[in-house]
Amino acid sequence: MIVFRDDPGEFADVAPEFVTRTGVPATFASLAVQWPEAAGTEEKRRLLRFVATAAGEGRSRTARYLGKDDPEADGLSSFLAAIDSDSWWLGDVAVEFAAGESVEMIWFPGSDGVFLHIGAAADLLDFTVIPAAHEIALVLDWQLTVQ
Repeated sequence: MIVFRDDPGEFADVAPEFVTRTGVPATFASLAVQWPEAAGTEEKRRLLRFVATAAGEGRSRTARYLGKDDPEADGLSSFLAAIDSDSWWLGDVAVEFAAGESVEMIWFPGSDGVFLHIGAAADLLDFTVIPAAHEIALVLDWQLTVQ
């Protein structure tokens, strides 16, 4: 698994309109995660569930879908269920993590489902998301490279 650090401001540029219309904080840094070629759907779900537990503690999780104005309140379950589905491969799903009215992290697939984009404050990415991804990658017997 490779984690690429995006250039400042890149997250807002690559995020689909249905994600950005709710507002992407200007302070967001971002990562693009490239799955290992042999990664299965359940392994992806396991990794994301683990990272969401570590990084999303105390935050609500809301799923957003292209063409739907009403978000789904049980966002993480919906997002995980969408992995490797048509919605995933087309990039039509996202999950937002919020504290109150403040969106603190957003995830969405990109590049035909090969990548996962994660936007959040730099300290949340550096001190929670990347270490959690590294920990579960070891359990999955995946090598993690951060570039």
